[in-house]
Amino acid sequence: MWNGGAPSSSAPIAAPGMMPGAQMAPPPAAVQPPYGIPPSPGVLEAQLVEKARKWHQLNTKRYGDKRKFGFVETQKEDMPPEHVRKIIRDHGDMSSKKHRYDKRVYLGALKFVPHAVYKLLENMPMPWEQVRNVKVLYHTTGAITFVNEIPWVAEPIYLAQVEEQIYMS
Repeated sequence: MWNGGAPSSSAPIAAPGMMPGAQMAPPPAAVQPPYGIPPSPGVLEAQLVEKARKWHQLNTKRYGDKRKFGFVETQKEDMPPEHVRKIIRDHGDMSSKKHRYDKRVYLGALKFVPHAVYKLLENMPMPWEQVRNVKVLYHTTGAITFVNEIPWVAEPIYLAQVEEQIYMS
């Protein structure tokens, strides 16, 4: 066909791996849903329930309790504030040989300092609060400590409260 415009042969070229002259089967027809007839509410309800069940099952596997050899890891208990104070007091002087290996941990914690400062500023007490008690997350060596809470106040409410505090003072 491309050689001077004349057709070279009337037989079609076989696909790789097929014998020349073998008949090719047509592709299977795709199953199309009938567009004119909407499914009944009962069928829709059943499909929705099935999707919800599959979604719940998937997320239970993904986010559920991790079992390792039959052991379920429980949530860790919060330590008292005195524990953090003791860690900070004990690690105040890093020049002793006792803390020789902790220095590497402190250097590794430096990259998280901006996030720790951000969380601290995010949870500062509001002008109308005297004290704000928050939960903290800290390293066992005291290398870094994070505020482990998220403020749950909407911005318009926050602005209204700050304006009211400024107006009243």
